[in-house]
Amino acid sequence: MDYCARLTTEAGAAKEIRVFGLGAFFLSRYQERSRAALAEATGVRLRALGWSSLCAGLQAGALAGGFWFVAHQASTHQLSLGSLTLYLTAVAQLHRSLGDLTHLIRDLHRSYLHLRALFAFLDGAAAAIALAPAGEGLPVSHTLEEGLELERVGFRYPESEAAVLSDASGLLPAGKVTALVGANGAGKSTLVKLLTRMYDPQYGAILLDGRSLASYDLTALRECIGVVYQDFARFALSMRENVEVGAGGLATLGTRYEQALAWSGAAEVVAKLPQGEATPLTHRFKGGVDLSGGEWQSVALARAFVRDAAFIILDEPTAAVDAAAEAVLFGRFRELTQGKTTLLISHRFSTVRMADHILVLENGSVVEAGSHAELLASGGRYATLYEMQAARYR
Repeated sequence: MDYCARLTTEAGAAKEIRVFGLGAFFLSRYQERSRAALAEATGVRLRALGWSSLCAGLQAGALAGGFWFVAHQASTHQLSLGSLTLYLTAVAQLHRSLGDLTHLIRDLHRSYLHLRALFAFLDGAAAAIALAPAGEGLPVSHTLEEGLELERVGFRYPESEAAVLSDASGLLPAGKVTALVGANGAGKSTLVKLLTRMYDPQYGAILLDGRSLASYDLTALRECIGVVYQDFARFALSMRENVEVGAGGLATLGTRYEQALAWSGAAEVVAKLPQGEATPLTHRFKGGVDLSGGEWQSVALARAFVRDAAFIILDEPTAAVDAAAEAVLFGRFRELTQGKTTLLISHRFSTVRMADHILVLENGSVVEAGSHAELLASGGRYATLYEMQAARYR
């Protein structure tokens, strides 16, 4: 119900909802869920009423039975006035105790429900990845020596039975640009999550300079990684803050901030903003503006470049930018990646062919590896995909 309400009142999906006339659809969905929620709540209340009635009946029965006993004893002259007073007091205390007992049971049940939810949360909050013992994690060199290697990596998501990666092996050489290509659903973005340790492989290993990723200090490892995700975040912060968060929000970046803006094309975005780099990138705040998809992607690129990272991951870095901006970006590409180990994921082979090394991912496995020229000469899957795309421009 909350989702339907937000979807039809916020800007995110407003265009599709209006053009496709989905207002009535989501209203009926809201009403359907509302009736289901009401029926469930009514069932809970009826069960609660049943238990309350039972407890009230027990209290009333105890009270009535006690008074009947006292009245019977008094009518047959078996009780003195003192005994009568004592019995009446005892019956009243029993009635009160039974009332307290029902309230105690209710409170215990309420506490049980809260604790069950709390313990379920704590169980789910356990670390999903292997962590090096405190103080024993390896430091990460600012310049990688061997690079990263995938050794028969296999992975499936916890909620799924199908493997996304299976026996994936390949090398990302140190100081080189490695491109990863493959169809949608081949496992490219999943591999990015493994490299940034959002998850660990179910089997196999990912090695950094010959050592398992799990043996490195997690904070140090992530500090050496600059990444542009395909579904990058759009923070409701100022333009400058949206870039600075890539370096942990540091305000003393020196010339690196200006370089990141220039390299990514975000400097042109800043020049158009009403308050420059102080402009909030959201309509939620006074004086704020929203950006186009391509402008947001330039901001995300600047966020990755502002970090002086040893390992750079670019997942579809130019999917939303125009051809001119893409040409400028890749004209500076070698300057950006000089001396850094880079993983580039793209569907555009004009971009992929710039890489030093290319991995072809298919059905969760690396099926080919080599340079652009080598893979074309071999006439395999890469050559087929390249020719399919190149044919559209002839």
